[in-house]
Amino acid sequence: MFKRLQLMLADSAWFVPFLYGVGGIALTFLTQYFGNFFRELLPEIVYLDKDSAATVLSSSFTSLMTMMTFSFSTILVVLTTYSSQFSPRTINNFLTNSASKHTLGLFIMTTVYGITNLFLIRTSDEDVVLASGVSVLLVVSSIWAFVKFIQTISVSIQAERLLSALHREALSVIETQQQAVEDGKMHIVPERSVHTFEGQAIYAPRTGYIQLFASEKQESHDVDFESVVAVGDFVAKGDLLGYWLGEEALDVDVFQIGEIRSSIQDPAFVIEKLSEIALKGISPGINDPNTAIHAIHYIGDILRELSRLPEGDFLFSNDKSEWHAKRKPMEATLFEALTPIKTYASHDIFVMASVFEAIRIARLEAHASHEETFEGFIDYFEESLDFEELHPRERAFLTNQMMRARKVQT
Repeated sequence: MFKRLQLMLADSAWFVPFLYGVGGIALTFLTQYFGNFFRELLPEIVYLDKDSAATVLSSSFTSLMTMMTFSFSTILVVLTTYSSQFSPRTINNFLTNSASKHTLGLFIMTTVYGITNLFLIRTSDEDVVLASGVSVLLVVSSIWAFVKFIQTISVSIQAERLLSALHREALSVIETQQQAVEDGKMHIVPERSVHTFEGQAIYAPRTGYIQLFASEKQESHDVDFESVVAVGDFVAKGDLLGYWLGEEALDVDVFQIGEIRSSIQDPAFVIEKLSEIALKGISPGINDPNTAIHAIHYIGDILRELSRLPEGDFLFSNDKSEWHAKRKPMEATLFEALTPIKTYASHDIFVMASVFEAIRIARLEAHASHEETFEGFIDYFEESLDFEELHPRERAFLTNQMMRARKVQT
């Protein structure tokens, strides 16, 4: 349940602003019905007569609408920049940015507070009201949030900041998995072949991506489960998801399926975003190979943390049952992340050198079970390069990078 709630909050840009809007309504009723109780505690300057308060509320609402219009225009420009220069998959990183959500929420809260008070202020039985004073404080807070928002915007469109944010996002997911293994909450077992089990099959109720594996539901059940899909896989309605190894299938949604992929349990999705940013950088339209190189280096560091765990699938076990969750192999992650870069940048020796550097970084702390996979990919990229057409200096440079990737001690 917690993971599903975390997924909803992480992928929704409306929930936090909605809470601020509800807070604005609640604050309206507090100031309307309890404002007189604070007359002895608050200075008289925050209390105005009803006509003056209505004027202040109207003026503050008008100025706030101007800031909101500018903010929304800026958001549209940033979304266009994210989609055209980075990747459409990174748009959600900006929309769910905490600074953006709280700034938008504060604007909505102030707007809702101003509108509701303008509607209710004429019906107040008091000669003076507190609403205008609170409104001024909210507007001042909105101005500060607006300045902070502009600063956040200017930082978020920098490629280095986006790459760093994606890097932290992936490391956080991997750290959670590593901690679960260390605490014994999850085990890693050799990959199992997909075959028909003696049990009850379950099928995808809808088309979409596997977003979560709900391992927290295992505690109340004593039936084993075997999955045949991994988090991050795309499934169509009716696709086989797994088997309940019992006489009857439990009425439990083991998988959360949604329209978009989520990185909460899928660090490979973050690697895919970085790979797409790298591809954008080496495209003729953008022509920014340095950004591509930085993205590839971050991919290597994420793979370094990911490869510390041995190859295999996840197993959640307790005294009652064992739930097996398939995990994307390292070979598939490497192939999907780096092969598109090889396809479009085989002519750029510096980008290709960064690929070898990423593999070298990934092998620094890798488990022995990944050794063959990394060696195989070095051979794969070596075969894709035409060393005969390279200048001796270029050939020596690439050969040196490739040998550094091979000589890493694991």
